[in-house]
Amino acid sequence: MKETLSKLTQKLSPLSLPLFFLALVFLDYALRFVYAGLGNTRLLSLRPMAFTLGWALLLTSLISLLPRLGRRIAIGLLTGLFGFLALLHGVMYNIFGHFFSFSDMSFAGDGAKFFSWSYLNLPKKYILFIGMFLVMGICALVLCGRPGTLGGRRWLRPGIALGLALLSIVPIWTVSVQLTPKESGVTWGTNYNPADEREIYKDFSDPNRSLKLTGLYQYTVRNLAMSLGWGVNKASIEELDAYFEQRAAETGGTNDFTGQMAGKSCIMVMLESVDTWMATPEYMPNLCRLQAEGVNFTNFYTPLFLSAGTFNTEIISQTGMVPPVTGVSASIYSTNQFPLSLANLFAREGYRVNSFHPANPNIYSRGSVHANLGFEAYHSHVDMGMEDFQMDSQMLKAYEQIAPQEDFFSFVITYSGHGPYTEELMSIAQPHLQAAERAVAAAGITGSEENLSEYTHAIAHAMETDQFIGGLVERLEAEGRLEDTLLVLYTDHYGKYMTDKEFLASVKGVEEAPDLYRTPCVMIGGGLAPAEVDKYCSSLDLAPTLVNLFGLDTDNRYYAGDDIFGDTPGVAMLPNNGWCAADGWFDGQGQDSNPERTAELRQRVNESMEAVRCDYFKGKELLAGD
Repeated sequence: MKETLSKLTQKLSPLSLPLFFLALVFLDYALRFVYAGLGNTRLLSLRPMAFTLGWALLLTSLISLLPRLGRRIAIGLLTGLFGFLALLHGVMYNIFGHFFSFSDMSFAGDGAKFFSWSYLNLPKKYILFIGMFLVMGICALVLCGRPGTLGGRRWLRPGIALGLALLSIVPIWTVSVQLTPKESGVTWGTNYNPADEREIYKDFSDPNRSLKLTGLYQYTVRNLAMSLGWGVNKASIEELDAYFEQRAAETGGTNDFTGQMAGKSCIMVMLESVDTWMATPEYMPNLCRLQAEGVNFTNFYTPLFLSAGTFNTEIISQTGMVPPVTGVSASIYSTNQFPLSLANLFAREGYRVNSFHPANPNIYSRGSVHANLGFEAYHSHVDMGMEDFQMDSQMLKAYEQIAPQEDFFSFVITYSGHGPYTEELMSIAQPHLQAAERAVAAAGITGSEENLSEYTHAIAHAMETDQFIGGLVERLEAEGRLEDTLLVLYTDHYGKYMTDKEFLASVKGVEEAPDLYRTPCVMIGGGLAPAEVDKYCSSLDLAPTLVNLFGLDTDNRYYAGDDIFGDTPGVAMLPNNGWCAADGWFDGQGQDSNPERTAELRQRVNESMEAVRCDYFKGKELLAGD
């Protein structure tokens, strides 16, 4: 039997490399078939086809040059690598709504701490396709024959393989040249056309559209290169100077709110995963009370440029700048200079400036990052005396630190809203689970058993955060300090930990793509009169708004956003060149109703990213009037 199997394997061995070639082609098309609704590149478009066939032929040809053992090792490694990448793309899309990018690796270690098996709930056909690819790869590995069995006479094999390898480079190189813009330098001007595939290829910042355009293998190579900073368009300091000089004409000026909070204190509370569908009187009565009694921003958006959503909004709201997606490592936030961060500006005015979050300071390097942003200290659950770091209500143990007697600026990040919304975090949900079950039943929410379970757990998590909000406001009011303290509450990202995105869209009532990013934001205290603001704005606008409210000494030209209370048109800038405004929206692909606005906002975002990437403020003294 063993001898018969050996003879059969030897007889079929010439099929090994053709089978591996077909496996590579199959996997790429399977991925793009399952996620066919993303982007506007058709499945059988010529360009992705050229990339796919070219890379499959190149890899197969190079493997054929190896001895038998080397071929087996190479086929095994590549089968495992691309099978894993395909699975990773599916998981990332399941969690974040976009495919994997190597730039995500900067935060992978911290994000892995919150992994849940529920995130592997991928489409069944996709799991089947990945399994079929692995079977084909293993069969190709097993069928590897002795050297010389492919191509007849042994001396022909290297020549044929090299010829095929050179031939395979032609379509890869040709399509790359077609998609690479001829102009040099930074081109973020008004000639941007989001429907042009060359723009997608040049930016390569939208994983969904980029992978659909290039296929798995070209995407992997180009994405890795750009994540390392190779081939990324970089602006010079002089170009950034020129842009910020132009931007100066669009910012500045005073309004009725200028300096209204001068001399008062401020607490910024960034709420973990609190979405609009959670902010109801039945689920979060304390937050809803603040929305009714304070300044409620009904069209507030939190754009996610990084997959590390909390850290993304953390940097945006504290610096007013956009974190770059490619060409950097996370270490820049601990080393680059951020003189216009809120902590630095408040510290210059003599305020006590501190940050508070239950998580370990090593997560996202917050200990060093927050110190670099100008905070006196980052206070974890240990510093706050919390017995359970997952319970937001226990942060009230540190109330005296959060709201000291001196003028202060405190930045608080809650934790309890974090996912997954399963029994893995039952310690958060348990105290509120029965109340959540009653509230969800009364609200008439329907869905599958799994979706309702996740939804109910999410509400229980939100109730714990709401308990902290209520306790904080109660203390401030009891001490008569809310009149001289501005409390700002906003969310780090939408409720992305719901695994069924269609169910999430349903309970959120989302019909237009950008509305997924709409989240709660409210300001209360400091003498602000209650109001409902329907102007479109985002987390990018928080820093310049607070700078104006407190009359802080700086120049708003360097912020990517605008003062919400100013007279600039309201617009929320979103990832992948998208935006939302009262007169329309654009999700970064398809028909653009206002290409001039898209081009201007695209430039604003990219120039801000570039300023962070190149440490633009190093050695600069940037106070008002400079």
